[in-house]
Amino acid sequence: MRKLILALLMGSALAASPAHAQQQPAFEPRDETPEMYPDAPNREDTFYFCIACHSFKIVAQQGLSRQRWDEVLSWMTERHKMPDVQGEDREKILDYLSTAFPERQQQRGWKNPFAPQ
Repeated sequence: MRKLILALLMGSALAASPAHAQQQPAFEPRDETPEMYPDAPNREDTFYFCIACHSFKIVAQQGLSRQRWDEVLSWMTERHKMPDVQGEDREKILDYLSTAFPERQQQRGWKNPFAPQ
């Protein structure tokens, strides 16, 4: 019984030691830079405006028309209290977004890869 108690005490002391209780390093995301995205006029201004609130990867995934990008900016201003950007600054942002991440065409159903075109 004495050996069992001694073994339990040693095991608990070992488990509580700093060498065994080390945590894994925290996840550190890779920093984004404007150069990671399509080169077009106003890239840097748009990049830094957008990353003030979220990752630019969210922007890059969208693929919207200029009108839809404009609606998204208005929605973010109304819904998320984004600073209202107007005039030349808004035009620069819309120019970049609609050029670098244009509207994607919807695929219409399954297409036979062997069908004559």
